[in-house]
Amino acid sequence: MVKKMIKARKTSALLVANGQMENPVLLMKLLTDAYHFNNKFLIVSADGALKNCLYLKLIPDIVIGDMDSICEDDKKILKTYNSKALFIKSPYEKDESDTQLALEYLVKGNIKNILLIGALGKRMDHSLANLLNIYSEKLKNTEIKIIDENYEISVLRQSAQIKGIIGNTLSIFSLTPSTYFINTDGLKYKLQEEKLLFCPIRGLSNTFEKETVQLDFKDGVLLLMKEIKKINKF
Repeated sequence: MVKKMIKARKTSALLVANGQMENPVLLMKLLTDAYHFNNKFLIVSADGALKNCLYLKLIPDIVIGDMDSICEDDKKILKTYNSKALFIKSPYEKDESDTQLALEYLVKGNIKNILLIGALGKRMDHSLANLLNIYSEKLKNTEIKIIDENYEISVLRQSAQIKGIIGNTLSIFSLTPSTYFINTDGLKYKLQEEKLLFCPIRGLSNTFEKETVQLDFKDGVLLLMKEIKKINKF
């Protein structure tokens, strides 16, 4: 188990996982413009994601994991730019993924806002694990958003307003056997006094008709997949 804890008094973190990144320039622009990423964020790499950090010109404060996929050359580069970088090694034989360990470490360190990038990619098992891990009860009091160049993915446990771009999609999934929708406002396909089931899927590719969508629901937990790129208009 990880015992060292965060010393810095920061409440927001950028966690970089070891998945794919298609367009680093666009991704960094999204993070800074739309999610207010700045030098006040703690930067954490999940093991071999250090290569993703360096690709994005990010210098991590912490690297956490079993260190089985980290490149020694990348470690040397990091130590050159940040001699105080903390390497937290977990046992190789463990139940948790490196990304899950990093998420739980940040929550224990009182981080309240986590942006997670590199969570998706060719390893479908890791991608699915990352999607489901943000639903963990251990993380329920922390705002976590998985971000890539096209989508923002988050868990919603209570009624809320969701901001988006008119014409963009919002897919809604029930993480619980069912979620009861009282009402929605601002979506093309309304959900009103009905259950959204875990399966079969019915909340795929709804559309923003207003910049702010209201989701009123109870007795369930939702996974939201919000399109964040602007629609090209030619």
